[in-house]
Amino acid sequence: METENSTFAFLESETASKYFAEVDFALKQGRHIQHYGTDAKFWDYISDNYSQLAKYYEHLFGVFLRRDSNERDVYYYLDFPEDGHGRFVGDRNKDIDPRMVIVGVLLLNLYKERFFEGKDVKWTTLETIIEEGEHKEYWQRLLYGEVKRNYTPNEKDEMKRRMERTLNEFDRLGWINWVERETLHFEMLPAIDRLAKLYSNEISNVELMSEYINEQVS
Repeated sequence: METENSTFAFLESETASKYFAEVDFALKQGRHIQHYGTDAKFWDYISDNYSQLAKYYEHLFGVFLRRDSNERDVYYYLDFPEDGHGRFVGDRNKDIDPRMVIVGVLLLNLYKERFFEGKDVKWTTLETIIEEGEHKEYWQRLLYGEVKRNYTPNEKDEMKRRMERTLNEFDRLGWINWVERETLHFEMLPAIDRLAKLYSNEISNVELMSEYINEQVS
């Protein structure tokens, strides 16, 4: 008991009383915390207490506090053991929906192209890639379900609504930040790199990505 009390003594600090509850809630909801916007103060708190927090989550919940980076920016998140979901309820460890992976790959390609440039993206940019880009046939098949010369306004609106739902989830995970939600204008954040590590093979090959999605949704 004495060892356990010593291990978690950091929870009694003034900074813990100020930040721990919000950090804990965000991490358990699947958020990736990086030094950006309102999350910056939480990132500082985790960085200052990383080893103690890592022990806390592994010992009490059977999950792992990870520190990862996209070569330039460090971010934190909770990871689960390979054979389960720690001591959280099952749906906290649900896999990313295959159709969300499609949008993620689309954004990752943009992120890598703009590695040293601005990361804000507007809906018109995504439309151009889907309708006129180098791999437009694959994106159309994946996002619309079929390749056509022209899509009806209803088909376009439905695809845009699905895109918005996915982006809302990415915002919750800390992979993007809305600039203007109504117009689907957002900024890609460094932690979107996590998706690249989860689906590295599919991301490097658009045709393989198509096969992956077809397997998952068929």
